[in-house]
Formats: sequence, C-alpha cells, structure tokens
Amino acid sequence: MENDGSVDQKRRREVQRFLAEHSELLRRQGSVVESWRQYRDRRLGPYYRLAYRDGERQCSVYLGRDPNLADEVRQTLERLQAPGQDRRRRLRNRDALRRAVARSRAAWNAELRKSGLWLKGGEVRGWRKCRGKTPSGADAPSEGTLTGVNDVDHEDV
Repeated sequence: MENDGSVDQKRRREVQRFLAEHSELLRRQGSVVESWRQYRDRRLGPYYRLAYRDGERQCSVYLGRDPNLADEVRQTLERLQAPGQDRRRRLRNRDALRRAVARSRAAWNAELRKSGLWLKGGEVRGWRKCRGKTPSGADAPSEGTLTGVNDVDHEDV
C-alpha cells in the first residue's frame, strides 16, 4: 500500500494538476528531458523534467528521479500532441503527392512535346498542327485520339 502523503505521491499530484492546467500550451510543445549530474567523480541521475516554453522563455517542471512518473508524463504529452502531429503528417503526405503529380505531368508533357503536342490544364493541345507530322514519319493520329491508348473499336461498345 502506498503512502498518499509521500513526497512521490505529492509530486505526482502536482505534476498531474500542472498538466491539466496547461494542456493547451502542452498540445503544441513540451517534452520530458533526462539529465545527469556529476558530483566528486560520480555520475548521478537520471533526473527528469518537463521542458516547455512560455512565450520566449524556457521553463521546466522538475519530475524527480521516478522513471514511472516520467513515462506517465511522456504518454500524456503524446496523447495531447497526437492530433497536431497527425495533421502535420497529413500535410506532408499531401505535399509529397502534389509534387509526385507535378513530376508525372511534367514527364507526360515532355513526351507529348516530342510529338508536337502539349498539355494545357487537363487537355492535350496541338492536334491540328501536328497532323501529318510525326517524328517517325508515320501518319499522325486523328484529332482527339492518342496512339496506343485505346485499340478498342468504339462503335461496338
């Protein structure tokens, strides 16, 4: 049975109260930091603290030496910060997809330009100018068709 009046239990309650009161601030930032101290050629620690910024000022809340309390605070911070991290991950994915689409469109446009065609928006332009002129010397496709795209007879469909 744990002593509710112990220093560890008091610190745990104080930290939980702090997390609850400052949850809006900690949604955007904050982390648990582990540090060590040197005393007469001995390494002491780890000591844990919750580090965050209040405006431009760096602040911290001392958590003590209890790794369980530090893990609880880490989990609380992860839970608070998860929506923002998910949003940033979605934005990064969206931007990567947009760049991939732009590269694909540029490659497609480069291929079309070899035949005298080009992209304008979602349309392929230049059909009239390229009629009868293909790099291979073969007949150019009729307006509105691409070679090799549809070999199906559309009247049967």
